[in-house]
Amino acid sequence: MAAAADKSGGTLLVNYRPREHLPDDLPETATPKTAVADVVDDAVADPESVRYEVQVGSSYAARVGNTVTHLLEEEEAGSVHVVDPTAALVSRKLIDSTSMKLRRTPIVVGPAPGSRVYYAGFTDPVDFDGAYDPPALQSLVGQALDDGFDVDFIEQQSPIRTASDLATVVSTVRARAAAGRITPEATLAAADELGIEVHGSDDGVEIRQA
Repeated sequence: MAAAADKSGGTLLVNYRPREHLPDDLPETATPKTAVADVVDDAVADPESVRYEVQVGSSYAARVGNTVTHLLEEEEAGSVHVVDPTAALVSRKLIDSTSMKLRRTPIVVGPAPGSRVYYAGFTDPVDFDGAYDPPALQSLVGQALDDGFDVDFIEQQSPIRTASDLATVVSTVRARAAAGRITPEATLAAADELGIEVHGSDDGVEIRQA
């Protein structure tokens, strides 16, 4: 996802959690920022161009709202794209097409399975109080409409939150690679390095690690 955002030509802003919201096993020598930057820096062409800011807000909706509103109103950004970092199939093409949609529609939403949202683009801030309450897709779209904004959509994708999500993403990237189509290379390499395999089962599919 970071590589796709970097290649799109916009400014990549990475929000990271404060230390008190991170696992206790984070090494004492690492800070939340460096722990994230160690991963992101390997994915982008110019690590110095990436902005890092600590998350501010008591909920996901509040954190998104604080960031989006600040960028649009204080920094006068033309548009802000909020992307779930576990959405491994987000591509530069998707970001560019969303930017085009945002020229015509102020809110663009990317649905995910389970009525989740993996992507949301804004040219105007909405009232974010409760905007991501489950079912997040209906909540965010409903709030945008209540605030008087038109809404458009992009393709559905699966951010990786469950074993089923992981199976979908790994199968997709391997199928695309086999077909010679554009493939998120970093995701494919990580699946191969970790030995993640998707197999059929009585319940459909299952994840195994080689």
